[in-house]
Amino acid sequence: MVKRALPPLKTLRAFEAAARLANFTAAADELSITHSAVSQQIRLLEDYLAQPLFAREARGVVLLRHARDYFLEVQACLDRISTATLTLKSPGAPRILRVCTTPSLAMKWLIPRLADFQDWEPGAEVQLSTVNSRFIEQANASNDVVILRAPLQRPEHTCVRFLDDYLLPVASPRFIERQGFRKPADCLGRPLLQVQGCMDDWPHWFGLAGLQVPSQLPGPVFDHHFLSARAAMNDLGVALAPWCLVEDDIQSGRLQPLFEQPRLTGAGLYALYKTDNPVTTTAKRFVDWLHAATQKDVQA
Repeated sequence: MVKRALPPLKTLRAFEAAARLANFTAAADELSITHSAVSQQIRLLEDYLAQPLFAREARGVVLLRHARDYFLEVQACLDRISTATLTLKSPGAPRILRVCTTPSLAMKWLIPRLADFQDWEPGAEVQLSTVNSRFIEQANASNDVVILRAPLQRPEHTCVRFLDDYLLPVASPRFIERQGFRKPADCLGRPLLQVQGCMDDWPHWFGLAGLQVPSQLPGPVFDHHFLSARAAMNDLGVALAPWCLVEDDIQSGRLQPLFEQPRLTGAGLYALYKTDNPVTTTAKRFVDWLHAATQKDVQA
């Protein structure tokens, strides 16, 4: 029999809570123990590992760089234990599927379609969380499925593409009528709505149109694509938006494409899911549904 090198479970629970909350007091409140008990469990774990895990600061604690991967693994394992325990105790309970994506994709694409997944897989319950697009690649390892706009390789995970996508300039019909856009060059000098982390999209689009522009263009900057699209709906300028996020707004007349071409081809949408997990079967079913949902959109 292989003897596993495992620290006490209490130390791992205290470590996970303290790392996630970045505060020993908050971790103590969550675990219903004292601050000193959390500190003691962390010291025991650090002694066991023969290395420090946190930097102690006045406002709390900061997880040291070398401990970040360990935290993600511990968190994922504790979640798996919790899921397996719930399944054993309550066989008829819904299978929890943790899905993470960006706020824009959650609000504008996934949530409007989730009721269809509940019909597709009635025994599953989706717990949805969001992460800013700049940090989606570091999404918590405890998530069963991560939906993102670029392929990502991660150990013991499978990444599949389920949707082709492209970006196109859109604005409100009122704004287009008032400004009189006839060719791509007409966008220059108008408010160009930009998205943090995607600042090179507009220069790339202008390049496809045969126009040389500076690598940084003036214009309001938003945290998320859905915010820039909302700003465009309210006559604040032109947004360069993913088709999958503005298709409904275009069909309803809230937004209008400025030109049919050029279109900035995007990386598409990808689903990253664990291949060895108690909910792997449900995760695969979810990915199958993602494929079916995109085909349904195309046929519609």
